[in-house]
Amino acid sequence: MSSLRPRFHLTPAVGRLNDPNGVYLDGNILHVYYQHDPQWPFGAKRTGWGHATTTRDDPTWQHFPDALAPLTDYDLDGCYSGSAVMIDGELELFYTGNAKPGGVRRATQNLVTVSGRHRSDGGSHIRHPQNPLIEGPADGFTAHYRDPHVTYRDGEWVMVLGAQRADETGHVALYTSQDRRHWDFAGPIEFDLSNARPGFSPDLIPGGYMWECPNLFSMVDAHDGHTYDVLLFLPQGMSDPYPAADCCGYVVGHLNGNCFTVTRGFTILDFGHEFYAPQIASNSPEPLLIGWMGLPAQDEQPTKAEGWVHALTMVRRLELIDGHVWQQPWASISSAPATADYGPVAVWQGTLRSGDRLVLTEGESRELAVLHCGTELELTRGAESRVAPKLSEDVEVLAIVDGSCLEIFAGGIAFSSRVFYHGSNVGFATEK
Repeated sequence: MSSLRPRFHLTPAVGRLNDPNGVYLDGNILHVYYQHDPQWPFGAKRTGWGHATTTRDDPTWQHFPDALAPLTDYDLDGCYSGSAVMIDGELELFYTGNAKPGGVRRATQNLVTVSGRHRSDGGSHIRHPQNPLIEGPADGFTAHYRDPHVTYRDGEWVMVLGAQRADETGHVALYTSQDRRHWDFAGPIEFDLSNARPGFSPDLIPGGYMWECPNLFSMVDAHDGHTYDVLLFLPQGMSDPYPAADCCGYVVGHLNGNCFTVTRGFTILDFGHEFYAPQIASNSPEPLLIGWMGLPAQDEQPTKAEGWVHALTMVRRLELIDGHVWQQPWASISSAPATADYGPVAVWQGTLRSGDRLVLTEGESRELAVLHCGTELELTRGAESRVAPKLSEDVEVLAIVDGSCLEIFAGGIAFSSRVFYHGSNVGFATEK
């Protein structure tokens, strides 16, 4: 049996990986921090931050020593997700400290500065002496208060946090600052839906008991040439007709103060079986995104036998067209055979017409996944299907299987799913 490990999708050398964190572009090098439990599955959960880099010309990954591990009273039970800011050539990382003194959750927002970031070891990551910058949730919120995403807009620094209100509903909390050290609570983001068009989901704004990992960024819409704000977030506790309990999507519109005027309602970002917690790259001239090819509480996977679990997606370029975020791979890759260390790579590019099927097979008979092009797009893996809208009659498709990672880009729609094979004879075929 060949390895299930992909070449071009970031995986941990050992242990458990989840959310990408602190993603930023430095020249042509993309840095990606990520949630890492190196002691998984043998030790207790103590999440820190791993660190790796890639480039568009060479989309393999270079690993560095882990950047953060639980250490202080405010992050003793985990250095949770956060983001990166490049300012005057200096790197700052913001993250949520998770602690449970006496069994009671405490969530704080903290800062790490990085010195020597160009060194071969990735630099020194130093907790700021003013930590915690935000001691706890604002009034009316629970301790489920995490994942700071920091950006600069309209003359001030803005932080969005995933949050849960006391009534156990999901929200995004908004903070502002002039110096990134002192933060003022501006309130929860409220939504004006009076001129909202529907997105690709059942609701203009979803429900859920918690919203995680928000990202706030701006894009120019190729349809009308106007600039829009995009708020990406992850509602938890969803039910049918949503594809999973833990979802990922975005709304498009304009944020003024803490009021987000929605022009395009909530839209699922990726329709595959495993996609969660994406992050936008800081300091990039074009919008770049990378996500987690996993879901919470789904760690029992065949890669456990190899000592690791989960992967990140390929890096994606984003384009906004008529209020919808289109995605394509940032880098090009080619098919390659399996080796002792990596699984096979297969790439298929072409047009699917109504009634066509793109089949990922192992050998001559075993179907690993099938994309059916009908009135909708349907990706089937075993007994599980994911359905997405079809934006044109004929669909231009780029499909990539890299080890156990399958990504399909189909006319503006993305699917990310894990596929677990037994041998190395994996490839694509089309059927009418």
